[in-house]
Amino acid sequence: LHFMDKFMPAKTNGEWSDSKGFLNEELAANLIETVTDKQAVDTTDTETVSEVLPEDMTRSESIDTNSPRPTPPFWGTKILQPSDLPWQELFWHLDLQALIAGQWQFRKPREQTREEYEQFLTEKVYPILETWKHRIVEENLLHPQAIYGYFPCQSEGNSLYLYDPATNDWVAEFKFPRQRSLRRYCISDFFASKESGQIDVFPMQAVTMGEVATQFAKTLFEANNYTDYLYFHGMAVSMAEALAEWVHARIRRELGFGDADPDNIRDILAQRYQGSRYSFGYPACPNIYDQYKLLELLGSDRLNLHMDESEQLYPEQSTTAIIAYHPAAKYFSA
Repeated sequence: LHFMDKFMPAKTNGEWSDSKGFLNEELAANLIETVTDKQAVDTTDTETVSEVLPEDMTRSESIDTNSPRPTPPFWGTKILQPSDLPWQELFWHLDLQALIAGQWQFRKPREQTREEYEQFLTEKVYPILETWKHRIVEENLLHPQAIYGYFPCQSEGNSLYLYDPATNDWVAEFKFPRQRSLRRYCISDFFASKESGQIDVFPMQAVTMGEVATQFAKTLFEANNYTDYLYFHGMAVSMAEALAEWVHARIRRELGFGDADPDNIRDILAQRYQGSRYSFGYPACPNIYDQYKLLELLGSDRLNLHMDESEQLYPEQSTTAIIAYHPAAKYFSA
């Protein structure tokens, strides 16, 4: 932000060169001094906080430790191919608000009434949606696949330890941050502790729309067909999220409490069901590097799904998650 504050006026005033940088030496020196001072302050603050606030490892008293522990239908992983994934059920799980207003940018203008906006959606947008649903199915523009599984686990402090279902050997540790206030939630608290002697179940999942989605989007873009590119890319991204919702619902059913799920997509998207799905990189589990462990444990290479050196999932239209089934598990910031 400091750089952009200096860069934009300099570019406007002819004081910037793409090859030399800032042509105004005083401006460049001020920028370096400002950034250096900011880094020094940030470092000092971080060191102070680390000294004053040691890591809190004590389990939250807001999470019931006597919650029933389900038994999964299998241990290990299972792959779901396109033939296992009903299109109509996936379409039902679409978040239309995120697709239409977010991906496609059809937002209600301030001056437009709700009735006028709904009429616009009915006449203009929903037909586009139906067209792309039809094209996706008939032309095989997406190749939905999923891999999910259940791993034995136990918690200790802020860590969750996973075991090999076949040998019971330790295979991975996930360490999560804990809230420093409010209910002091930490994802590890949702699972049985080592101290309890119980073995709990840790569900994980990864879904993708396949490389075909990336390639078709690239084809549209390179052909300068930007309108169709926008529509298709938005659909592919939203369908990956819809598949993630569908797999999560399957997991809830397999663990024995899917019957309590809402019967409408609005309540599903509002998370009015038992448990929660978390993705690495978000506040409750911010360590994106843990996604490498998740993909390895699931064996996602069998779907040609991986995370590259820039920490991006490939194929692009893919998503992963860990799942806490505990009734107290909801989204929170740690």
